[in-house]
Amino acid sequence: MDRETLIQAIKGLVTADPRIEVAWLGGADATGRVDARSDLDLMLAVGRGGKETTLQTFEAGLDRVIGIRHRHRFVEPHWSGFDQAIYLGRDLPDDLAIDLTIVPTDTPPERRLLEVDRHGEPVVLVDRLQWFDRPSRIDFDRHAARIDRRLARIRGLHPFFVSVVRKGIDRGQDLEALDAYRTKLLAPLCELMRIEHDPDRFDFAFRYLDRDLPSDERALLERLAFVPDPEGLSSSVDRCGVEIEERLSRLTAVRRVPVREAAASAKPSDRR
Repeated sequence: MDRETLIQAIKGLVTADPRIEVAWLGGADATGRVDARSDLDLMLAVGRGGKETTLQTFEAGLDRVIGIRHRHRFVEPHWSGFDQAIYLGRDLPDDLAIDLTIVPTDTPPERRLLEVDRHGEPVVLVDRLQWFDRPSRIDFDRHAARIDRRLARIRGLHPFFVSVVRKGIDRGQDLEALDAYRTKLLAPLCELMRIEHDPDRFDFAFRYLDRDLPSDERALLERLAFVPDPEGLSSSVDRCGVEIEERLSRLTAVRRVPVREAAASAKPSDRR
């Protein structure tokens, strides 16, 4: 079964069940980045009271379509706070996994993951609640406050994090030091690059950097990420620390500019 056939089959399932009030595709379909390895990010909006029975009905229909051979239901909500399940089908390649997220219908608009500035143009399968009558946009004041909180955290913790990485290196704890370097220095540097160049998606971490960062910034991040050996880690820590401090200094001044203007002036390689 190819991707388009699968999408049409899923559209039939969600259209036939009135308890599924809204359904759409996000991810690669929404951002125009579908390739032969893309999975399917399926979002279903369902009333809280009927979530489990609706999911059971949907899974039964999905099993008829693809023959579910592997299923994982997350016990805890994923990062968005919504329930999530992932499916592999007997008639589908592993790459074409179905990543399902259940969004309660009473979710406030700003939490539905529908801002086109951040998540692209959703592919709507059914919309009984008129969620897609008008495009959803970022609440710039709310978004600016999130960026400011993140900058304050990076600024406040950076000196401590450098010390943590250095201690690991000096103690000969190479793997511990490498892990701390990646999570406490490299990841914040990536965030700062995003805040400078693509503030709409400052919290997307290392995903879509080919789209969201200028090529020279991406190349720098790659050089710092691929540490060749334990001896190379120390110099990478030095460079990463300098890059973080320089960006924090620039952003302290730039943050006086509204996020709306900063976003308009950002120049990633290919904004979508």
